[in-house]
Amino acid sequence: MRTLEEMKNEFRTLGDALEKYVQISKLPFDFGVGIQIYPSEIHTVAALCEQGNMSITELARSSGVSKAAMSQLVSKLEKKGLVHREISPDNQSKQNVRPTELGRKAQEGHMKYHMEHDSEFFTYVAALPDTEYAVFKKFCRQMDRWMDNYLS
Repeated sequence: MRTLEEMKNEFRTLGDALEKYVQISKLPFDFGVGIQIYPSEIHTVAALCEQGNMSITELARSSGVSKAAMSQLVSKLEKKGLVHREISPDNQSKQNVRPTELGRKAQEGHMKYHMEHDSEFFTYVAALPDTEYAVFKKFCRQMDRWMDNYLS
């Protein structure tokens, strides 16, 4: 078994990568629709494009944020013209959210952006031998559990 001293450089590199991810998660991007969209915003639009119309509660639950925070985010997305919010016809206290055509176009640009910027990493992971890919998958799951420890 390795000591922490033996692994410190790899943990430093991992920490640096996570810090960069945090920085990137705070930067707005134009995904080809002429407006600046933050990652939390485009990921909400992406969820709607992929999963269909959702209530504020469902969006909040799937994003791991409070209903109030999601309601504020949806308001910002409405002002940008990326989503439309409407009262559910079967429940007046429920608000459903759907992407607009501009939101769908932004999501297409978002996917194109990732395909262009992440293609080298996707190619690297796709080319891993099965045994190394199994380690990668296990690492990703373990990393997710590790981060859960900070949130509980």
